[in-house]
Amino acid sequence: DSRCFLFSVFPALRVYTATGYNDHFMYLNQHQQTMPNGLGMGGQHDYFGLWLDGDFGQGHSRARPKCTTYGSPQLSADEDFTLDSVEVWAVGKPPQPAEGEEEESKKSILNVDPEVQALMELTGKTLHSEGFSELEEDFD
Repeated sequence: DSRCFLFSVFPALRVYTATGYNDHFMYLNQHQQTMPNGLGMGGQHDYFGLWLDGDFGQGHSRARPKCTTYGSPQLSADEDFTLDSVEVWAVGKPPQPAEGEEEESKKSILNVDPEVQALMELTGKTLHSEGFSELEEDFD
């Protein structure tokens, strides 16, 4: 929704909030052949303010002169780029389990679905969060 935003940290910290021009805040698609697979923020297909392909290996920022949704400029040195790493953050309170459910929500998706972990390892992706949940439990 309109609370989404894009930001840059270099050369200076800038936050780009919704302009109100359209409601193309986020796009997510996977496992379909008829639409692009990946994560897009702002703009439109092939002209996102920020786009990450479904394999998180390639991306683009084609916001010339500015992203219509967020008013951001091109966020990368080149329109098309290769990702070195992706860092994902969650903001807000973690979801609470429904009554009668175990606290499964504290587990990483990698612990819940071993096939995902195996796929990540096969594609050569580094598991940066491995061991992190054990550290958290030690401090509880």
